[in-house]
Amino acid sequence: MNYLLAVIFGLVSSTAFKPSSFWPSAFIGLAGWYFLLIRARLGSRVLISYIFGLSQLLVVQHWTGIYVGSLPWLVLCFCQAAFFIFPAYFVGKSKRYNQFAFATSFVIVELLLRTVPFTGFGWTRISFTQVDSPLSNLYKFGGVVLIAFFIAAISASRTLITGSILLILVALSAFIPTSVSSGPNVKIALIQGGVSNLGLDFNAKPMEVFNRHLSQTAKSIKLSEVKLIIWPENAVDVDINTSPSVASKITQISTDLRTPILIGGVTKSTAGLRNQSILLNPTAQQIYTKRYLTPFGEYIPLRNIATKFSSYANNVTDFVGGTDDHIFTVNGLTFQTLICYELLNDSFRDQILGDFLTVQTNNATFGDTAQLEQELNIAKVRAIETGRFIPYVSTTGVTSFIDNNGQVYSELSKFNSATLIDNIISVEGRTWTQIYGKYLESISIVWLLIILFLRRKISQ
Repeated sequence: MNYLLAVIFGLVSSTAFKPSSFWPSAFIGLAGWYFLLIRARLGSRVLISYIFGLSQLLVVQHWTGIYVGSLPWLVLCFCQAAFFIFPAYFVGKSKRYNQFAFATSFVIVELLLRTVPFTGFGWTRISFTQVDSPLSNLYKFGGVVLIAFFIAAISASRTLITGSILLILVALSAFIPTSVSSGPNVKIALIQGGVSNLGLDFNAKPMEVFNRHLSQTAKSIKLSEVKLIIWPENAVDVDINTSPSVASKITQISTDLRTPILIGGVTKSTAGLRNQSILLNPTAQQIYTKRYLTPFGEYIPLRNIATKFSSYANNVTDFVGGTDDHIFTVNGLTFQTLICYELLNDSFRDQILGDFLTVQTNNATFGDTAQLEQELNIAKVRAIETGRFIPYVSTTGVTSFIDNNGQVYSELSKFNSATLIDNIISVEGRTWTQIYGKYLESISIVWLLIILFLRRKISQ
């Protein structure tokens, strides 16, 4: 019965993610998991935790196998479910400090999800699900790590006193003054060019994708109407360094509109392919190269083994990552960009110093799946954590403007070729999360060791 309940609670927790996005499910699922752990022996706790994690992951990450087959999706989920075993060793029947051992060990679960193996895959961190909950304000003060701790601690509350204290702390966070300040408005245009084919073959005709974005820009934006035009990731997969005609067309439209254009493109180098954001004003002047590459998407770890799980691995050409961040400067304003998968990297969040943050992504690869809304939701979290407005632009959707409270205030419908124009507010300074958030995982590990020490000392 306990194992069936573990499946049910794992499925419940999965509904906290998009497309359901019912944030209370995170608390219900974790509360049920905790209830099972404190009543079971170690062997059962390990299996309960694995089943709970697997049930959640299979649902939330189902989109990963839509175009490459079920095997890679299953391997990913069955491997990552092992991370959920961690709390089983620290929470149990009649153990002291179970509530906080559960909360701190759950922080470690999410740490493992985002770092192991290779560069990890932290997509299914439950801490990404609370944008619309009363806990959302905590993103400003400790980011996803603090949210993970509070979700688990509240879920494990078994007395009115501890639960009330946690809720009071959440309420008090609203009275902590912000550490960032607002500046002038900036009018920006986002180009969602669309593609003719969804899935892995979205860019079988890269010139067609490029022309879609070029045409959409030309017909929808007036002279000096905006301060910046942004195209999504993979909008220009024809190397502008070796295709003068493509480069000249972008230069010409930037000149005609008297507006700089930030494109997402792929270029070739002696080291390999590079996924880049390139600012043309009107010629290419500033470049950022994606640093956090997608394993099995932009490079294949353990290629000989990977090809046995999916023949699609043979079609992936390894990219080479950049080494440095870049702060773009345009019209007296500064901004940084994250390219798709880089949203998952907490350390990149802490490096955001520009007036605003752009996110360029290509969701055409994943068709009409929950991936589109899930990635947008992660961007909402990063907006709160950094205190920045985010122009979020995709080839197929959901292209949006996100304010620094994590709310979408302007968006396009999916899969249409369209332009989204709106104002953002520039921001100066760093949030408390950017300053102190990076220490919270280490503090959690130390706290867990202290709990173990106190347990041993009391038992002596």
